[in-house]
Amino acid sequence: MRILVVMAHYPFPPLAGSSIVAYNSMKYLSKDHTIDCICLRSPKEVNCPAEFIERLEIVTTRHVSKPALWGRYLWGILAGVPYTVSVFASRKLNDKVKDALECEKYDALLLFEMAAIQYCPPSSYKRLIVNIEDPLSIKLKLMANLTVWTLWQRVKLRLLAKLTANYERSLLPRVAKVLLLSASDVQDMREQGEYGNLSCMPYGVQVRDLADVMDYESRKRVIVFSGNMYHPPNVDGILFFLKDVFSFVLQECPSAQLWIVGTKPDDRISKEAAKFGSQVVITGRVDDIEGYIKSASVSICPVRLKVGVQTKIIEALSWGTPVVTTSAGSNGIGGVSGIHYWVEDKPIQFAHKVVELLQGVGWTALSEEGRKLVIERFSWERSVAQLERQIESVVSS
Repeated sequence: MRILVVMAHYPFPPLAGSSIVAYNSMKYLSKDHTIDCICLRSPKEVNCPAEFIERLEIVTTRHVSKPALWGRYLWGILAGVPYTVSVFASRKLNDKVKDALECEKYDALLLFEMAAIQYCPPSSYKRLIVNIEDPLSIKLKLMANLTVWTLWQRVKLRLLAKLTANYERSLLPRVAKVLLLSASDVQDMREQGEYGNLSCMPYGVQVRDLADVMDYESRKRVIVFSGNMYHPPNVDGILFFLKDVFSFVLQECPSAQLWIVGTKPDDRISKEAAKFGSQVVITGRVDDIEGYIKSASVSICPVRLKVGVQTKIIEALSWGTPVVTTSAGSNGIGGVSGIHYWVEDKPIQFAHKVVELLQGVGWTALSEEGRKLVIERFSWERSVAQLERQIESVVSS
């Protein structure tokens, strides 16, 4: 098959989120299929396309002044287009996609973000597959309930959620396939509109060689929390852990240390962490986040946003690092608490499970079973095999 990938973000080299999914999906699909890619790229991004791309078309973004950006936002609102989409508007990219479809015969079009639908003409919708990962309208609605927002910010999020839901209902039912990360997200999305084209395609992570996985004795007695530390669900989650959980951990294990690993930590995190002195280390951006995850004794996911799949959990499990998470954090993973990881929502119980793992209680069994879960359900090979079946079902219909 010949597949055209269209993106509003430049997916080379892989950075985060949809770029990682796009990069790895194209990499594995290219083993049996021809992949072309058309995307936006800022002037600051390095042009280093992967060898598995047959044809790469790039539209370089221009600097947009603040007044022009506000004008674009306003136009989007009046047109019923959320700014998360309108900010990526590009007439030149629309023309590139149109020309490509006229010059080449593509069996399918593949998108890894909802913002890219605007580049595709309606005539292509019957062969268009959109992997939106998290349903954005639902994510925004749930995010508005987090404690990190002011009242005005919550109002804006709820308005944006409604605008996004309307936009989704106007476009997504018209495309061939819409792919989400979890079955629970599919169910939640169906409750928002008449969707008959939703399917589940789990995330993928790299399967680690067993020889690279450290045992309990080789690890540091440290707790790790990883992710972008400006992302509101992560901010809310780590503040919950610092305010409500970590003191209980220190009561049982006074020598425990917490690593908060990720770029651009919110000032509120730094302020709360300062109360614990050297027992909380905030790294900021690091070149090798995996080094922290694989050498810690336990990974935590105290997020309280139930949508999508928390990559930090399956990344930790892939390194054999046991995880303690909230029920919201475990959404979409499908493991069993006490076998693959621990699920606890109450602060004292959450702290107790963290301490048990720091002390090695049940550590090896949880490490081994968690790693098996990732190998069975979340390898890139398995993820892309499911994506390939979705594409083939569109092509053959």
